[in-house]
Amino acid sequence: MDLTVAVVSYNARDELRQCLESVFANTGLDSFEVIVADNASTDGTVEMLADRFPQVRVIASTENLGFGRASNLCWTEAKSSLVLFLNSDTVVSDRALDRLVDLVRRRPEVGALGPRLLYPGGEIQMSYGTMPGIASELLQKLWDAGYARGRGPLRNAVRNRYSRERTVDWVSGACLLTRRDTLETVSGFDENFFLYSEDVDLCARIRATGARILFTPEIEIVHVLGRSVAKNRDRAVYESHRSRLYFYEKHHRRLEVLLLKLYMTAKAGALSVLRPRDRALYGRILALAWTPVEADARSSSLERYRANRL
Repeated sequence: MDLTVAVVSYNARDELRQCLESVFANTGLDSFEVIVADNASTDGTVEMLADRFPQVRVIASTENLGFGRASNLCWTEAKSSLVLFLNSDTVVSDRALDRLVDLVRRRPEVGALGPRLLYPGGEIQMSYGTMPGIASELLQKLWDAGYARGRGPLRNAVRNRYSRERTVDWVSGACLLTRRDTLETVSGFDENFFLYSEDVDLCARIRATGARILFTPEIEIVHVLGRSVAKNRDRAVYESHRSRLYFYEKHHRRLEVLLLKLYMTAKAGALSVLRPRDRALYGRILALAWTPVEADARSSSLERYRANRL
């Protein structure tokens, strides 16, 4: 089999239907499979899959497992040596998956590959970057803001950045192609990330094996971005902060972790005043910033990373 497409879905029935229609209509591989892990959707997703896509293998969970854990269920069931993690709110263009497979087969040094992601209107989506840290995250935000709001040199610089193939630290999990044996080597996604940062962490561990993370602008995928997240905004905001803090605890030294906690505290405190309706949410984030990070029993990588950096 040429490829396993692994899709995690949560209350995104319509977006998932559009995604799968684009996959089956625009993929010319001799043989591929699609596995969908549904995180206890209540919008009729499982029923839609049975009716419209009987060829899709469905893993229907009775609880929301989060992205990483659900993705691990998919790739461990894969029949192919190549696995593509694809968000449910993406749209595949003509032969995009074929070209991704061809590229990674020709480049054995590549451990993970990501295409250029576009918004539905054709604007570039920030889909790769350097290892997150206080300084690099600030720079990434400047790139984002400059591209979104500017029309001058900074916007052109972003376009130039996304016009060349390059080795990067991470590519977005919205469309990430890797090898099954690579996933076995690094034990897949760290399931302590419920949502956000799990793709960056995965790429960091793949790079630690000596493999390259490659971004290619020659292949494009449309990513609507955040449809499932928008349906449960408060949890998404909380989990983004939790994942970011866990990522820093795992990959950075104590000083950088402290700076992040101080930043989270200042921001959450200010927003709790400026947005009274969200006071409870930002109160939880304030408490989170100073709560010790505890790794779930499913992953032992946190303590290993802490030991290696001390």
